[in-house]
Amino acid sequence: MQFHYYYLIQDFVGVMLAFVGIRMLFLCLRLASSKKFTKNIVLLMTKYSLFIFAGANLLMNTFGLNHWICSILLMIISIAFTPKINSVCS
Repeated sequence: MQFHYYYLIQDFVGVMLAFVGIRMLFLCLRLASSKKFTKNIVLLMTKYSLFIFAGANLLMNTFGLNHWICSILLMIISIAFTPKINSVCS
């Protein structure tokens, strides 16, 4: 069995994306439980769910360009789900 660094890099990026997504999703759930459930909180939850899916895609699949492209597209799509920050915090 040969060791390749690109497997390690893909797993590391996948773990980091999934960790950030899970952490931020839990923070959104805490925000939703303390305030009322608004459209902006749902958008934030959708955004960070896409981060979790991007990280899981990299973790569960072997190294390949298709999986990287899919994960990058999921992260780009998550940018579209960014609500106005002032309306979430107030």
